[in-house]
Amino acid sequence: MKLGCNTLLFNQIDLYGAMQCISWAGFDGAELASIVPARHLELNTNQSYIDEVKSIAIKQGLELFAIHSEEEGETDAENIKSMAKLCEVARKLNVPIVAPFIRRNPGDIEVTKNNYKYVRKLTEQAENQGITLAIGIHEGTPVENTAMAIQMLNEIDSPALGITLDTREIYKAGEDTAETVSRIGRKIVHVYFRDYPYRHKSGAAPEQEIPGRSQIDFPKTLRYLKKVGYDNAIDVMLKAWTYPILRQMEIAAEGRGYLHRCLQELQLSGNQ
Repeated sequence: MKLGCNTLLFNQIDLYGAMQCISWAGFDGAELASIVPARHLELNTNQSYIDEVKSIAIKQGLELFAIHSEEEGETDAENIKSMAKLCEVARKLNVPIVAPFIRRNPGDIEVTKNNYKYVRKLTEQAENQGITLAIGIHEGTPVENTAMAIQMLNEIDSPALGITLDTREIYKAGEDTAETVSRIGRKIVHVYFRDYPYRHKSGAAPEQEIPGRSQIDFPKTLRYLKKVGYDNAIDVMLKAWTYPILRQMEIAAEGRGYLHRCLQELQLSGNQ
């Protein structure tokens, strides 16, 4: 497993600067943010723009692991159209994963059906481009816990649909991250590692979300990911948006250092 960092952390600088900071922090690759407040990737399919983004990654010695997006249209149709273009951008960049943040609350049977219908249409756009859509387990979305994620996967049978394992959100939901890995298995196609100190509560400081700072058992979660055959990247996603860039760099480097050591220990234990 390789380590990546979401460019979202470096929201105050452009794509080149964000990628440079990620490289300096020692990461293997990056997840490109296409959201507010970090518009590091545009919905631009012109070959000149695609070549520019690829060139930045090459210059910084980084792979491109995923794209992090959010809905911005006023209607479902607008969001589906945007997803189609985003997946085209991902294909041209050779980025395999698009991880959208979907602002749709869960509800009764009818609401759930509509949510699945919408996610299915988004998934179709990804499948058309040979991209995998990674839906996150996250409060305030159609998938708020592990059981809801499994239910959605059972309802939408598509090879282009998978789950983002977001350790912070799973812990906040009162669940064990390793248990979630065990239950969802190979349908986990994307991972966000961030720590958290509280159950069923919001409001942690950015430092408390640095992996290794709070309560989540990352070594155990990594062991379970290895057991289910997960071999994609581990992306660190932290939100220190108001911090000076130097402090953002320190946060990124600390998270990377801790997780790198965890991966080293996992490899050593596997060789024994």
